[in-house]
Amino acid sequence: MTTNTQSTLTRYMLSLAAHFGAGGMMGVVFQWLIANELHESDARVGVAQMIATLPMAIFILIGGVNADGRDLRGYIARLQLGSATLPIVLALMVALNLLTFVSATTCVFVLGIFASFIMPARDSLLSYVSPASLGLARTAALATGTTFAGQICGTLIAASASTIGAVPLLCLQSGMLALAAVLTARLRIEAPKITPVTERERLARLWHELVDGLRVVRHNERLRTVLLWLVLGAPLFNGMFLVGFPLMVRNIYRGDAPMLSGLIMSFLIGLTISSFGFARARPVERPGRLLMLLSPNNIFVFAAAHFAPPFPLFAALMLWWGLVSGVSMSLTRGMIQTAAPHAYRARVLSMLQFANIAGGPPGALFYGLLSQSIGILNTLLVVPVVVTLLWISFRLFSPLWHFQRDEPAPASVAL
Repeated sequence: MTTNTQSTLTRYMLSLAAHFGAGGMMGVVFQWLIANELHESDARVGVAQMIATLPMAIFILIGGVNADGRDLRGYIARLQLGSATLPIVLALMVALNLLTFVSATTCVFVLGIFASFIMPARDSLLSYVSPASLGLARTAALATGTTFAGQICGTLIAASASTIGAVPLLCLQSGMLALAAVLTARLRIEAPKITPVTERERLARLWHELVDGLRVVRHNERLRTVLLWLVLGAPLFNGMFLVGFPLMVRNIYRGDAPMLSGLIMSFLIGLTISSFGFARARPVERPGRLLMLLSPNNIFVFAAAHFAPPFPLFAALMLWWGLVSGVSMSLTRGMIQTAAPHAYRARVLSMLQFANIAGGPPGALFYGLLSQSIGILNTLLVVPVVVTLLWISFRLFSPLWHFQRDEPAPASVAL
């Protein structure tokens, strides 16, 4: 790996860490504001998280189409600077005692719109900074680990929300997004593939290019199968992270922001450790089979969580869930990155993000409404049943079990 390549990759990873550090802070601060400061009901906590995740489900595919053919450095940096204004607006609302359910969710909704355009562009940029000696699949795993490391730092900082208040944390989040923009703009990329079209032409071609990207996925067996696997399970797992965690902390463990932050951090630490470990490991020859073998771990985790173990054991259980999930995420991201045609990469990666987050709105609403009816602990028991049905269906009726690695083995390199 040359010095310039190493410097570019490092700068990309630092930008990624800063961006997701800000996201980790918002994940805790927003949940804390809704559940503990505004004292909203279980159902309204679910509605708030549904609203927060809705923009990604609506706009992520458009964001992918809009990113292909652009100078990604400047494009991403401008979007990150724009998103940095939203935490400041929310901080002003809190400082002026204007915070309401509507104002808080509106701010986070707009922030989600920015994120839906940033994410596919940033993931597409990964192919430009990936060293040949490392390989795209392992670089994707390294990026996954960096993402969660940033979220851990942000989540750890946000644990002080109930002590120092939300305003300083929101201002810090804005600064981190601005830092991410500066680092992105300073990336050195050789011969970026830019399509010279005007914004009017790009808008006119938007629907055609979106359909074209969907057609590419539909005709590619690997892309189609992996994305379907993700999108069907997303409501179960996103709902737990968005609504299950804060409701478990408030209703079962009677905790506050530090406990919620600690729980989220336990999960993220597991994700980070396993993602970085996967980046250093030898390439997996049968990624589809390993992905399916890891899936039953979700049955164990949610069945165990139903019995409400003491909080330290519950946090350890979430750490274990994160460890296994990090490998699964690295596997799916690597398979998508290597299978995506370069000309369609941002569009395909936007579909990966859509598959990951599309379950957020229905999952959050599902957990909130069902928890209010039968309690959060009984709600958790739905997951093992659905995961079992999905596993059997994909084993019998899909080729996922037989997928093999489709990228040449990279040279060994120390990370």
